[in-house]
Amino acid sequence: MNKIDLIPIGKIILNDKTPDRDTRFEHYLIPYYQRGYRWDIEHVTALLDDIHNFMNSDEKKYCLQPIVVVPSNDELGLNIWEVIDGQQRLITMNIIFNYLSRPRYSIIFEKRGKSTSFLENLSPNTYSDENPDFHYMSQAYNIIKSWFENKTKNDVGYIDEFNSTLTKKVEIIWYQIEELKNIDGSGEVEKKKIDIFNRLNIGKIPLTDAELIRALLLSKIKYGLTERESILRQAEISSEWHRIEMELRNEEFWYFLNNKTLEETSSTIEFIFKLISKNNIKRYSTYMWFEKEIKSDNQEKEKENAIELWNKTKEYFSKLKHWFENDYLYHHIGFLLALKDNSISNVRHIIDMSNCEKSKFKNWALNEVISEVSDIDLSSISYEINKNDLKKVFLLHNIVTSNLVKSAQKNRFPFNLYKKVENDGGWSIEHIHAQQSKEMKDEKAIKKWLEETYLAIEDINDIEKVSKGINEVEDIKNTSNLSTLKNKVQQMLNSEKIDIDDFNILKSELIQLFDSDSIHILDNLALLSKKDNSSLNNAIFPVKRNRIIQMEKEGKYIPIATKNIFLKYYSNTNLQPYYWGNDDKQSYFQDISSKLKPYLTN
Repeated sequence: MNKIDLIPIGKIILNDKTPDRDTRFEHYLIPYYQRGYRWDIEHVTALLDDIHNFMNSDEKKYCLQPIVVVPSNDELGLNIWEVIDGQQRLITMNIIFNYLSRPRYSIIFEKRGKSTSFLENLSPNTYSDENPDFHYMSQAYNIIKSWFENKTKNDVGYIDEFNSTLTKKVEIIWYQIEELKNIDGSGEVEKKKIDIFNRLNIGKIPLTDAELIRALLLSKIKYGLTERESILRQAEISSEWHRIEMELRNEEFWYFLNNKTLEETSSTIEFIFKLISKNNIKRYSTYMWFEKEIKSDNQEKEKENAIELWNKTKEYFSKLKHWFENDYLYHHIGFLLALKDNSISNVRHIIDMSNCEKSKFKNWALNEVISEVSDIDLSSISYEINKNDLKKVFLLHNIVTSNLVKSAQKNRFPFNLYKKVENDGGWSIEHIHAQQSKEMKDEKAIKKWLEETYLAIEDINDIEKVSKGINEVEDIKNTSNLSTLKNKVQQMLNSEKIDIDDFNILKSELIQLFDSDSIHILDNLALLSKKDNSSLNNAIFPVKRNRIIQMEKEGKYIPIATKNIFLKYYSNTNLQPYYWGNDDKQSYFQDISSKLKPYLTN
């Protein structure tokens, strides 16, 4: 079973298990399939600067990225560590210790004996560009030399303090792959080593906190077990681990909890580990928190701590799954999380609040939603002033509408689709009736606008609008006016060159024809993705309606309330489907008011 630990840098030079050699320091083998040393000025300087900044900070520990090693034997039968990942850091630190004239480990390059000798004897007198290894090693030594010369100009004790900090306070994650230990003559073992190297280096996929935590838990939980018991316990945890990982990979489950995309996430269970830990800002800080919580002078106590943390992981997962499967919690918690940026801290807060009776937790979730929207006044909310509140209103209205629809066996708001749009440009507030927008001057855009508009209105013969009351219908715009405008559109389409001024006058007349009052208030607004909204800005209602229908046919996500608007779902009369009239507005507003009534005080 693999081993993992957090150890000070001094322990990778010399420790109580270092074999007797002349001189007695650890040895590391760089296998033939690795390309060699390639760190440039920015990498070397960054490492030195990080250690310097840590040395002058109030932090107690600083951790370097992992090194991955396989135990092996040299030609004398003594232990040597085959380096699968971490070559660049190991060689750079070796050169630092060389310059400082301090004890250092040995590095042996398999099948590149010249590089072994060159690194061992590296100094300003041996600089060489004979091959890439020599060039980058020489360059690194020169960078380190210049860096320390600058730091020691006015501080004779700097080198001693730096070396003490690096060897005693700077730690490294030591990942020891025991399963490949001392197995000779096996091509399969060699292949596994190369596969691990490729994944960590060529594939640019670093070890994740989750992988390190898994190795840590398994290495501690096996204490006191027979080999068979250890294998069975490992299989049990691996099975539970896989189940949690796969269930969280369900898009609906993941995006209910997360704003971060699945594509950005190499391990979903790491989300739970971050919830449990108290510090997860820097890379590997989650692992370091687990390592600290488990660590003890007593191995039995370490085993108990590891089991307790694994059980806590399963407990957290069970809570998250309960929220997801319970429609009431799913929609209320989902609404709260969709409004926030930092999903980790918010989910952690909700977990803390859930440590009570189920009925109390449901009331808490309801009250949290109420606190987000209760002070919003639907009758005065405005596009120009309250865009953030409008987004809250439309999100909640769509959530409640999705939950209340009875046409399917189970209806839930699709947070996965909502957040995918949020991550791909975001949401905006769409005007149902077009605004009097800026003049259009691009000929291609004008041509397209005319084509789409004519296609949408060519079969419309008149327009009926509700002007005085829901049941009082009158023909405000006469048939001849509409017919005249249609003819003008057709003439412009057929003309060789379109006069831009004439077009913008025509566009304004058409918008006014299909227009209604109160452009910027709630009953003329809806939620739509920014990308889709940008293509609808200048369009009249029948054109927007056609495009919304086409978007849905193309598989784009249209929020249910927005779709209902353009399908005339909220209408109480038999008016034509190409006009958003006063009756539609009143019904739409009433629907929002009634559905949000449990949450609003205004």
